[in-house]
Amino acid sequence: MNAQYDEIAEQYARTRHSPLRRWVEQPSFLGLAGDVRGLRVLDLACGDGFYTRALKQAGATEVVGVDISPAMIALATQNEQASPLGVEYVCADAAALPDLGRFDRVVAAYLLHYAPDRSVLSAMCSSIARCLGTGGDFVTLNENPAQSDEPAGAYARYGFTKSLDGPLADGATIRYRMLAGRESFGFEACYYCRETYEAVLHDAGFGAVQWHDLVVDRAAADGVDADYFDAYLAHPPVIGLSCRRR
Repeated sequence: MNAQYDEIAEQYARTRHSPLRRWVEQPSFLGLAGDVRGLRVLDLACGDGFYTRALKQAGATEVVGVDISPAMIALATQNEQASPLGVEYVCADAAALPDLGRFDRVVAAYLLHYAPDRSVLSAMCSSIARCLGTGGDFVTLNENPAQSDEPAGAYARYGFTKSLDGPLADGATIRYRMLAGRESFGFEACYYCRETYEAVLHDAGFGAVQWHDLVVDRAAADGVDADYFDAYLAHPPVIGLSCRRR
């Protein structure tokens, strides 16, 4: 896989402050990650380390962040140096992870849908399984296999647009455009159906896959209209996924 985020690392990091990411993505992902107190946690596709640090602050005994992008790892390392928490960062491909030991939980805020084909998707899932002992959990936010048929600009009010190249078929390219202040940048992901994700994870050694709806922290979203997120939640482009190592 290519490290497409090298060129957009700083712009993407700045979108962390958008209402959607603050009050939908963050509570959804951290809710999936669950209680990490006393656990050894691996954060894949860690980006600038935002969630890696949040997991350490939530009580994880040890947290290791991994990203394929050297630029993202550089940002994460800068954040750690500025405010040390004892987090370790590794630049590596999730489809071919080095031996990092065994973890109690593996988390990823967006990973599997960057696999360009099923063989890479399988390699990712196998790498994740090798990092977990029996009963270890994998949780992630992921492209929603039930893609919306909303027009490409339907998400513009939330700071991004997306489009799908061709029909809904495994490996189809999903193109995103996002705003960071006045700057616009893009990246690509891939579509896979629910059956493919479940089959690949099962073959890698995971039990039943559970799919989780997004949540909104409405109490924290002070000053945001009560119905602001309704259109997004009616056609969610991403969804939660969790499974346990057999």
